[in-house]
Amino acid sequence: MASKDSETQLYPLLEAFKRWLPRVGGAIALLLAIAFVGERMAVELIDPQTMQIKSVQVEGMFEQVDPHHVKRVAASFSEYGFLGVDVEKVKLAIETLPWVKQASVRRVWPDTLYISLEEQAAVARWSDHGLVSPSGELFFPQDSATFSHLPELVGPASNGAVVLAQYRKLNEMLAVHELSIKRLEQDERRAWVVTLSSGVKLLLGRKESEVRLTRFIEIYPKVLKAWEQKIDEVDLRYPNGFAVRWNAVTGNENEIAKS
Repeated sequence: MASKDSETQLYPLLEAFKRWLPRVGGAIALLLAIAFVGERMAVELIDPQTMQIKSVQVEGMFEQVDPHHVKRVAASFSEYGFLGVDVEKVKLAIETLPWVKQASVRRVWPDTLYISLEEQAAVARWSDHGLVSPSGELFFPQDSATFSHLPELVGPASNGAVVLAQYRKLNEMLAVHELSIKRLEQDERRAWVVTLSSGVKLLLGRKESEVRLTRFIEIYPKVLKAWEQKIDEVDLRYPNGFAVRWNAVTGNENEIAKS
């Protein structure tokens, strides 16, 4: 008895399944067709011949960077097409160019690469072949020799920001007597050596450089200013005084005066 009741209940379900099967099969077939067409369209879209890069636009404030050079670098990726090009790789390639600080690259529909650049700026030279940015970043363009008018900073390779900060601090202190720094060096022992625009060297040592420079600023107008053209260096590493080494013009190159 139970068996007949079960068969009676299953019969409508089987009939409904038979009616819906063609519809479900049709829907599945339609979905498969859409997926197939979509895949074919995707293949067509990423084909470089279907959607080519036809234009490269470069935006930025340029003094050292040649925008035509930037466009040539970007154009070298055109073989990948508008959708196939890897914009991150284009960005990295552009950022290897001299004077480029950072770049952003994006696609602009339907066929353009848009590039925005920030150029490096130089506030000082670094040793004989590098430059220093306002943030203390070191960079090494081929034309650094044209910036000989900038002050020269020297120090360990990783200390660009430290040396620049010290330069700004000491140079501001010296400005009270209209003096300026031509060269600032932090040597291997981390000792500071200042060369003024007049050519006079100030030996400040490793510690208390600002205290020692303050001592020089106090004695400069009273004692040293009148002799400035004859001084080679002023050694301020003494606890309570200084020593002066005269230059060769005085005829007493090795003479030391202490105070």
